[in-house]
Amino acid sequence: VHTNGDIVFSNYGCPEFSGSVTITNEAVENGGGIGGWGACDEGVFEQEIDGETVNILDTISTIIFPPENSAQLVRANADYVFTADDMLFRSGKKDTMIMTEINFTEGGFWAAQWWYNIPPIGGPPNEFDFFWDGISQALNVVLGGLHFGQDNLYDPETGYDEADFFVVSHTDIHGDNVLTDLINTIDTDDILQIRNNDESKTVSFTVQNPPFQTSQGVLVSIVPGSINYSSDIDEGFLDNEPVTLVNTSASTGLAEDVEWNSFQYYHDHVDDGSEYCPVGGRHHFDFDYWNAAGIVGSNCDIFSCPNDIYNSEYVYMQKVFYPYSNPTVIYVKGGQVLVRGIVGGKYTIVTDDYTEYRRHDNMTIVDRVWGNIWLINDILYADSYTNGQVIHPEDGGTENVLGLIAGGSVIIANTRPNGARGQAYGSDIKINAAIMAMYGGFISHYWQNNLTAYHDWNDNLAYGYIADGRGGHRNYYRTENQNGLYNNTNDKRGVVHLWGSIVQQKRGYMLRNFPGPYNVSPGVGYDKNYHYDWNLRFNPPPYYPDQVDINNNIILKMASYGELDNDL
Repeated sequence: VHTNGDIVFSNYGCPEFSGSVTITNEAVENGGGIGGWGACDEGVFEQEIDGETVNILDTISTIIFPPENSAQLVRANADYVFTADDMLFRSGKKDTMIMTEINFTEGGFWAAQWWYNIPPIGGPPNEFDFFWDGISQALNVVLGGLHFGQDNLYDPETGYDEADFFVVSHTDIHGDNVLTDLINTIDTDDILQIRNNDESKTVSFTVQNPPFQTSQGVLVSIVPGSINYSSDIDEGFLDNEPVTLVNTSASTGLAEDVEWNSFQYYHDHVDDGSEYCPVGGRHHFDFDYWNAAGIVGSNCDIFSCPNDIYNSEYVYMQKVFYPYSNPTVIYVKGGQVLVRGIVGGKYTIVTDDYTEYRRHDNMTIVDRVWGNIWLINDILYADSYTNGQVIHPEDGGTENVLGLIAGGSVIIANTRPNGARGQAYGSDIKINAAIMAMYGGFISHYWQNNLTAYHDWNDNLAYGYIADGRGGHRNYYRTENQNGLYNNTNDKRGVVHLWGSIVQQKRGYMLRNFPGPYNVSPGVGYDKNYHYDWNLRFNPPPYYPDQVDINNNIILKMASYGELDNDL
């Protein structure tokens, strides 16, 4: 165990250390190192070794963390790159995130991706990009175009006043099908506007009747005498000139058909357009793609009806199998990743630190999604024991290894296999991995829970935002309009059985209960059963970072992440 800060002991019990504990010279020199003894004393650091009492507490120089350039080195040596930022900052389009899943098997791994949006989600679009079709007439229109009818003529004296309808293609200038959006968002008496890019040409008119579909697009009738055209250069729209169709009467509010569509359910920072989601804040994985089966009425999830999830409308990349051949680095670029399965081989998964995106409800506001790794079920080596214990080197060891390097946090997700709803469907989680949380921590998903009085962001508690509000509607899915299912004071999910190592920016909470913001017992989360994997001394994950102190000495190689054992 090492910390660059202070060790503060609990008032409700003392830990049992099985190896060395180090604090920094710098902390001791400044009067720190041990921030508070709680119910413990110096005896907590004493162990009997070969009949002698040995103090296992030592001091070393401050370790630089996150490791300088180390994550970049891992990413640069990736064997597989799964891009999750393809749909960000595209011209004229809303930003859309991508979630990746890595599901290991003994012979390789399966990868899949889904698209999702982070609320608040804006209502249907009221702006569409096209180009002016100056050639077609009547109901004919080229793909991506629009024009006035019947004759599609511009008169220098009267502009487009003779037109009695206009026709718009069912695809926009980007090739996206916007037929449904046009039909659903344009209605009688709406005022529509068409303008070119520099707004030197604009025309507006009033819709006479609801639009209807034609063989090539949508026809919109015009109230006679309502057309108003203006141009700085006394000419009409030119053929192939880019234009924007704007429904000035459309609602600019939030989408009414999106559940939990409020800023507070997904963000715990100030909504002032300048703050970002912090790395230590409340993060999320359970977007619509995750609930696809429940949304369509099936009482199941990715564990009980996987085909419903892998074949849903949210799929961005179909599930693909990648066989194992050599040590492998998997880089999830620009997004979060779900991880589970049986590891047969040597792997490292690495994410970016964070990815910025434009909020769906207001594209002038930029927020961040951190590169979190979500553990949605057990992650075990193929030859580990059933309780999760890895084979010790003295017994032959294992050649399997997994490194999890998250730019954000490594989070144990609130899922049924992981003990959700107070272990109603499963219990515990077993993990074989070397974990590194570059800017966050190794943490449980406690802010999504089914505690009666501590499940919502607005529970009017002195501590402010402590939960995401959806715990009573997950595992299994329930609609927002249904009453949530809660379990009084018990969302204890079992035990985290870890054989591996943990390096984190800040210690993450595993169990929240009395005393603290979650003032209940047994509370929400897990007990800990952590063990160092001695195989890591000789068999580290591919390109796993070393730790360097402030004097540029390599002080924590993977070979020294455990306790010293002279027999090895």
